[in-house]
Amino acid sequence: MSEIGLIDWFAMLAGIIGVYLSVKEKTLAWLLFILCYTSYVYISFREGYYAFGGMNVVFVAIAGYGWYKWTKPENKHSGSEIQISHMPAKQRGLVALCIGIGTLGIGWLLASTGEARLPYYDAFATSCAFAAQWMLSRKHIENWIFWILSDVIYLVFFFNDRIWPSVVLFVVFIILAIKGWIEWKAKITALAAQNPSSQSST
Repeated sequence: MSEIGLIDWFAMLAGIIGVYLSVKEKTLAWLLFILCYTSYVYISFREGYYAFGGMNVVFVAIAGYGWYKWTKPENKHSGSEIQISHMPAKQRGLVALCIGIGTLGIGWLLASTGEARLPYYDAFATSCAFAAQWMLSRKHIENWIFWILSDVIYLVFFFNDRIWPSVVLFVVFIILAIKGWIEWKAKITALAAQNPSSQSST
C-alpha cells in the first residue's frame, strides 16, 4: 500500500467538483478535470496502473477539447451552444468496436511488459473512459453509462490497494454519473417536448 499524500486528496476534490459541474453543464468543470487528471497521472504510475496513467495524460488534452466545444457556439448564426442529446445510432457500433480494439490492444501491450497489474481490466476501463470523455465533450447522454463501467473497475482497484481518497472519489463519481444520467435524460425529454422535430436519433 502506497502512502496517501496531499495529491490524493487534491485529486479527489478536483474530480468530485469537476463531475458535479459537468452534470450542471458548467464550463468550469473542464479546468477541474485538467487538475484532477494531471494529479492522477502521478497517482496511477505510482500504483502501477499504466493504462490508467496513460489515459489521464490523454485526458488532459481531451479536457481542453471539451472546454473548447462547450464554449464554442454549435450554431454560428444563432450563437447557441451544444445541446444534450443521445449519441447518433450510426456512431454506437463504432464506439463499441473502438472499446473492443482498445481493450485487446492496450491490454496486450500492458501484459507484455510483465509489470502492469490486471492489464486487460485496466485496458477495458481505460477504453470505456476514453469513449465516455469523448461523449461528454459532445454532450451525449450515454457518456454517463460508460463512466459508470469504468469507475466501477477502478473503484475495485483502489479499494484493494486501500487508497481511500480514490475510493471515496470513485464512489462519488458513480453516484454523480447516475445523477447526471437522470438530470440529462429529463432535459432531453423537456427539449423534445418543446420542439419535437429536434429530437436526436436514438
